[in-house]
Amino acid sequence: MDVLFIEAEYTGKVGLCQETLDYLQKNSYKKIGLYASVQFVFKLDQVKEQLQDFIIITSKPDRANVVSQLLGCDNYKNSLNLQEEVDCYLYIGDGRFHPLALVYGQKDGGNFKEVICNDPIQKKMFTLSKEDVAVILRKYRASLMKFWASDKVGVIITTKPGQEQLRPAFELEHKFPTKKFFYFIDNNVSFDHLEDFPFVQVWINTTCPRVGFDDQEKFEKGVINLNDALMAEEILKK
Repeated sequence: MDVLFIEAEYTGKVGLCQETLDYLQKNSYKKIGLYASVQFVFKLDQVKEQLQDFIIITSKPDRANVVSQLLGCDNYKNSLNLQEEVDCYLYIGDGRFHPLALVYGQKDGGNFKEVICNDPIQKKMFTLSKEDVAVILRKYRASLMKFWASDKVGVIITTKPGQEQLRPAFELEHKFPTKKFFYFIDNNVSFDHLEDFPFVQVWINTTCPRVGFDDQEKFEKGVINLNDALMAEEILKK
């Protein structure tokens, strides 16, 4: 079946509310990493005009169509393709799904950069920090440690275009030759059916990376994402 994706641009006015401007000034931020969801990314010119006293840093993240577009599923710091460090991130858009990717992308330590969110519809500001996902990150690290100690691992593979990672998942067998990997391939992941395989000690998610975080509590035996599984030793050393 042919599928056509159409970008739905927000037709209203997009700008920073006074609360956001005051907050940036109060915290003495200089370099700001600017991103937006696809609905607002084409209307960032006015936002940039309001930020003339700051240095604007942005990039074209992995799998994004345009510069400054933020995808909620690319939750690794190197997915942003930023060429220099920023003092904070400024996200233009509504909701928490997309900007939380900027929080998850900093889960491996280092100097955390605050995520400031400006909702152009509600004309309000809110911030995100590691405290907003602290429980999830603790569970995720526990799952990572469990993976390191397990010898029977289930690998979830989706057949959805853009998310299917069967061949990259086979790298697990080369990286961890002492572990036994079982591959479960389907179009949709049914969390309830995972309990039908009691021999699996922990799960690896190769679908949307947000499944490994936002749905952590749905995996009784724990789950981690493929990228983190392949770098488990390096991450645990941190």
